[in-house]
Amino acid sequence: MPIVNQILTPAPLAYRRFSGHVTMGELTASSLALHADPAFVPGTHTVVDMLDVTDFDIGFDQMKEFAALTQNRHRDRGEPVHIFIVCSSEQGRWLAEMFRALADLEPGMASVEILHGFPEVLALLDLPAETLSLFPEDCQTESHLLNRLSS
Repeated sequence: MPIVNQILTPAPLAYRRFSGHVTMGELTASSLALHADPAFVPGTHTVVDMLDVTDFDIGFDQMKEFAALTQNRHRDRGEPVHIFIVCSSEQGRWLAEMFRALADLEPGMASVEILHGFPEVLALLDLPAETLSLFPEDCQTESHLLNRLSS
């Protein structure tokens, strides 16, 4: 499966890993599954790991509709959220930039940040050390850099 969702409790924080070729159908289905998860409560911030995305089949109109849906969901819940997208490839960055630009056009409570690595995400979230261990192990390999960022 190209998109895997995980709620990192007790943070609450959602972690989504995209890999390979991502389609609009997969993005929509995984988003519905995430928001249907009882552990996903209003105000749950999301980290989207797109480091392994190789390609995508998502058009502008589809992404525009998805971005509006995202803003509407969070506005209806009444809690602001931050969506942190980690990407390094040109394909992943293009998809992330399209989502952020379209989400910014919609009134809502979701803000989108695009970052290059997990040290930036972990520093922005300002998580306690024990919460870092909730992330998949390969996301934690860069956490040693936080000491330099916070000093």
